[in-house]
Parts: sequence; C-alpha cells; structure tokens
Amino acid sequence: MTPTNRLRIKVIIAGFTFFLHIDPKEEEAIRKAIRHIDDKLNVYREHFPGQTTEKYLAMVALHIGVMYQQEKMRTDTRPYQEKFEELSIMLDEYLAENGINA
Repeated sequence: MTPTNRLRIKVIIAGFTFFLHIDPKEEEAIRKAIRHIDDKLNVYREHFPGQTTEKYLAMVALHIGVMYQQEKMRTDTRPYQEKFEELSIMLDEYLAENGINA
C-alpha cells in the first residue's frame, strides 16, 4: 500500500495524543478499540480513585489481555480436530474389519 492510500488519524488515550497512519479499512476497528480503552479507563478510575494514569493503563492492558486469551481459548478447535481424526481412524478400521467400502 502506498503512503497516499494511508489515512492519518489523531488518537487520544488517557490524555496522550499521537497520530497513526493506517489503512482506511482499519479505521472503524481502531476507533472502537479507542472507545473500549477509554470506557475501561473510566471504569477503573471510578472504582479505584487516586491511582496513576500508568496504573490505570496497566489495568486496561490486563483486562484486554485476558479478553484476548479467553477468546483465543474459546475459538481453539485443535482439541476437536484431534478427536475427529481419532474417530475417523476408528471408523476406517471398523469399516475395513467388516469389509465395508467407504
């Protein structure tokens, strides 16, 4: 992607301002992520007043990390794939033993 196709957006998180050059297709996801971070920051500020901005950001990072790991574990189909392969082998053996063409 050429630099001219990139979109420059201003991001403000916890009072820190920076600019990103992004693919325009990513903008919606990035803006939603920023809103999610800001919402969580506000929740932690309300529940744990008097902490530093860095501590609030660490809390948000942990929250997002846990969400990511839970989603990753939820969508991991490896155990099912292994069981399917095991059952497939058992079925093939049964069919072969009983002279049934599959």
